[in-house]
Amino acid sequence: MQAAPRGRRPRYCSRACQARAYRSRAAERVAPPAAEPAATRTAVPAVRTVLPSADGTGESAGYDDLGDARPVTGEHAAATPEGSELRSGLSTERIVRAAIRIADAEGLDALSMRRVATELGAGTMSLYRYVLGKDALIELMVDAVFGENAYPAPVPGNWRARLEAAARREWTMYSRHPWVLRVIATPRPPLGPNLLTDVEWTMRALDGLGLDSRTMQWVATMVSAQVQGAALMLVNEAETERRTGVTTPQWRASKTPMLREILESGRFPMLSRFYAEQGDQIDIDEWFEFSLRRLLDGLAVLIEHREGEPCGRGADPVGGMVG
Repeated sequence: MQAAPRGRRPRYCSRACQARAYRSRAAERVAPPAAEPAATRTAVPAVRTVLPSADGTGESAGYDDLGDARPVTGEHAAATPEGSELRSGLSTERIVRAAIRIADAEGLDALSMRRVATELGAGTMSLYRYVLGKDALIELMVDAVFGENAYPAPVPGNWRARLEAAARREWTMYSRHPWVLRVIATPRPPLGPNLLTDVEWTMRALDGLGLDSRTMQWVATMVSAQVQGAALMLVNEAETERRTGVTTPQWRASKTPMLREILESGRFPMLSRFYAEQGDQIDIDEWFEFSLRRLLDGLAVLIEHREGEPCGRGADPVGGMVG
């Protein structure tokens, strides 16, 4: 006859509980220093930005007045025991780069800590020594991507050329990494140093033109929103092709007979004229350039009427005050 078990019943911990306990034990092995020495900082993607110098005539590497180019720590990265990178082969940079490759190839929905660990041939729990979780990882990914492309050198000499450069830089980023749009097209984007540097660089294009700081920030946001709206076509195209396995040229070819029949009915004379002259090939890059130029034409009206005069709340650059 088997004796009844004695003492308390065993308690089972969830995966989330196990992860918290694991991170707690890892943190206990490293006593927090009074001041964070450079040797123990957790590295993040090795990206540097270039900003104009204070007098606007040259350029300087780093984050300029946004801070130095040291890696981001704190809520983004977990404390890493000294020497663990050498033993495991892992680092925050390797984890972030692997995550970016996954998101580029498979989309953001495919990203998970387990998927990244598989890509690196590591245990899932080992990643938590370097990154606190998926949300923190995505923030690091976005900041790394914003730091990939150098700013133009020398800095464009007028506001229009500089805003064009900022818009094309962002467009290139979405072309390479469509998933980024889902993360930053929100009132609550990740506020990493490279993203903030990008906004600062764009706003400086408008400095000295008689616009107040609020208007300059609005213009920077408006230019970015224009790029994001155009980039939505890139994002949807990439996701649809990944989901269906059908490329855009293949889709167009399948729809051509139906479209030709509709247009030949005579009900859509403007569309018939367009397709007769242009065909069904839409160059997204060409359309983006056209929309960007028209946006900057509109901003030229604002700047020409407000140069040397504060642009106050409700001001209409053409006709006085807006109701």
